Amino acid sequence: MTVDVPDDVRAALAQVDRLPALPVSVHVAVFEEVHRLLDGVLADLDGRAAASPRPDAAPPGRTSA
Repeated sequence: MTVDVPDDVRAALAQVDRLPALPVSVHVAVFEEVHRLLDGVLADLDGRAAASPRPDAAPPGRTSA
């Protein structure tokens, strides 16, 4: 099975891979960049989900029984 990983996820993983070589004092900045990248990926997924809801999804404001 081939998994299609978005470029931003690959970039986030590359940032995390760099952590051992970086001083601890810059780790927060790296984590913030990783968060920014992944937040963008989730926002894209959320936007696509809102544009084409699943057929079994409940209408907005209602929960599935």
